[in-house]
Amino acid sequence: MGATSAASATLYFLARHFGWNFSAYPTGGWYFNPFAWQLLFTMGAWAALGGASRTQWVRSQVVLAASIAFVILALVVTLAVRFDAGAPLPAGLLQVFVPNDKTNLAPYRVAHFLALAVIVVRIIPKDWKGLNSRVLRPLVICGQRSLEVFCVGIFLSFVAHFFLEIYSERLTAQIGVSVGGLMLMTAVACYRTWSRKLDASAGSARRAAAPANPRIDHPHIQKETFR
Repeated sequence: MGATSAASATLYFLARHFGWNFSAYPTGGWYFNPFAWQLLFTMGAWAALGGASRTQWVRSQVVLAASIAFVILALVVTLAVRFDAGAPLPAGLLQVFVPNDKTNLAPYRVAHFLALAVIVVRIIPKDWKGLNSRVLRPLVICGQRSLEVFCVGIFLSFVAHFFLEIYSERLTAQIGVSVGGLMLMTAVACYRTWSRKLDASAGSARRAAAPANPRIDHPHIQKETFR
């Protein structure tokens, strides 16, 4: 897994340096550059396969403090840019984060993801009983069905953009669209979890009903086999 992670990081930096991206019409390239965004998927797979448990620096107090400071800084910069109130901030600091390079997954986005992961790992233990509560159950199910939620979220993003452009862009409309999208994605995740359990139960029932070895269970075949 270490070699795969190194190859993924190398591809990420090469794609950003040489401008690699798949062509698309009419923009000319994919909005989410797959050569860059694959790094997040690889990091998630690395963590899921036990890479995070073998990393001791995650438990460092210095890393935790730096992660919290970076998340707070990201919040301040985002609010300053959003509300055009970046005058009190140093110009050099704003130039690091602006323009907002989402297409090629800017390095500060990767750092923000890692900072949030460190904070969550340190604050929420993996055996915390709250993770099994009904309140957080939708979040757990969405995480388990992340691929389905991701695909549905792409479709809903176009629907939400169309709705806001046609009808209203007020804050109440944006909140309503966001809440509705979250509810729909959660419903899809719950349905996929239910359907997978149903398929697994049906498969187990078919295997239990089928004879272990029909050739041996037949009395005439038994006689021929052991004669």
